[in-house]
Amino acid sequence: MLGAAVGAVVVAAAGCSASSLDPTSDDPTITPTSSPSADGEPAAVDDTALVGAVLAALAVAHRSARADARAHQEVAATLRPFERLHLVHARELGDLPRSTNGVGPSASPAQALARLGRREERLQRTLVEAATSAGSGALAQTLASMAGAVAQLRTTL
Repeated sequence: MLGAAVGAVVVAAAGCSASSLDPTSDDPTITPTSSPSADGEPAAVDDTALVGAVLAALAVAHRSARADARAHQEVAATLRPFERLHLVHARELGDLPRSTNGVGPSASPAQALARLGRREERLQRTLVEAATSAGSGALAQTLASMAGAVAQLRTTL
């Protein structure tokens, strides 16, 4: 059921028809694109704030997984793939923002896994919402794909 929902989000978030996808294009980017405005002229779409919000959410999830993996070796093998995934996703969008606010580890391995589950669910929702509100079709596809990757990795919990 979750897979079907994520698939529907990917299609809906893309905001384009299958015929408009060009597999021969070099490299779709996630930079702001243009779309027609009311007067027919292309209007710039600025997703900068959206990307910033997603990067902030990825940073929290990444730092949380990293802190718990370092503090609780018993569950580090479960936490590390999430840490790596968030780093890859952040680099796709720019990079993890620098933070002066550290994320401390959970008190126990069980609490670390529980926190991970809650954070990943929240992050997945954030990515889905961001994908549906992105002005750029390429960004929407990227964010929807990220949501799908988080959903897939969550099945290992």
